[in-house]
Amino acid sequence: MVIQVALKNEANESASILDDSMLGEYNDSIQRYNPILKEYLDGYTQSDGKLIGSSPFMQVHLSDSGLLPGDTRCITRSELEAAIYRSSSFLRNINTDVGIVLFTPRDSYSPNDLPAKIMAEQLKNRGIELGNCVLVPLTVLSLEEDTNSAYGAVFRLNDKANKDNVLDLRDFKWGCLETEGMVRVELGTSGFWYASSKNLGVSHRDSAVAVVSGEATSQKILKAHLITSRQEKDAKITEFQEEYAQKVIEIQREYGEKEALLRVE
Repeated sequence: MVIQVALKNEANESASILDDSMLGEYNDSIQRYNPILKEYLDGYTQSDGKLIGSSPFMQVHLSDSGLLPGDTRCITRSELEAAIYRSSSFLRNINTDVGIVLFTPRDSYSPNDLPAKIMAEQLKNRGIELGNCVLVPLTVLSLEEDTNSAYGAVFRLNDKANKDNVLDLRDFKWGCLETEGMVRVELGTSGFWYASSKNLGVSHRDSAVAVVSGEATSQKILKAHLITSRQEKDAKITEFQEEYAQKVIEIQREYGEKEALLRVE
C-alpha cells in the first residue's frame, strides 16, 4: 500500500496515511470530556502501524489536540483527489473523512438537528451563504462541548474558515448525496465520494486518517511507517527461523530413527 504521495504543490507538501504513534496520547486527551462525547471519540485503534478508525468528531479533536506532528493537518477533498490522481494505490480499499456538508439549517434526523442549526448560524455570521449546500472541510472546524447535543458536542468554525475554503457542493462530483441536514463527507472503499451518512460520530473500522504536511514532517511520518514495517519483517523472519530450526530437529530425529533400523546385530 502507498503510504505517502508528494502533492507537487508550491508548499512542497505530501499526503500521508497517519501512523499510530500518538494513539496512547490521543486516548489520554479525551478523558477530560463529558461521557457522551468521550464515547464518540474513543474509536481509534492501530493496524500495521496505521491509525485506524475515522469520524468527523474524532478527526477534528485529533487536529485540535496538538498531537499531530509538526505542521500536519487534516486533508481536504481537493488535496486527497490530487494524491489519488498521482497514485491510485493511495487509500485504496480504505475510506476516510474529509469534512461535513450542510444542506439545510435543520435536520429531520434529531441527533444532527442542533449541530446543523448552530453551523448554519455560524456560516451566516461569517458572511457565507448556505445557498445550494456547502462543503465544510475538517481543517476549519473545532469542537465545543454541548450537553444538549446527542454527541455531547457541536462543531464550531475556527479562525481559518472563510468563503475561499467553505465550498459549494456543486463544485465536486458525488457518488451519493443526501438532501437535507448535516452529513459527513467520505471517500468510500469503492473509490466514490459520499455525502450521505448522517452518523457523524460513528467510527469506521475500515478507515484511516489522511493528512497533509510539509517536507520535513512528511519524512518523519514516512520514517515511522518504515520502522514499523522493518519491525514486522524482522519478527516474521525470526518466527520463520524458529520454525525452521524446529523442523530441522524433527527431520534429524526422524531419519536418525530410520537409520538405526537399517542394520540389526
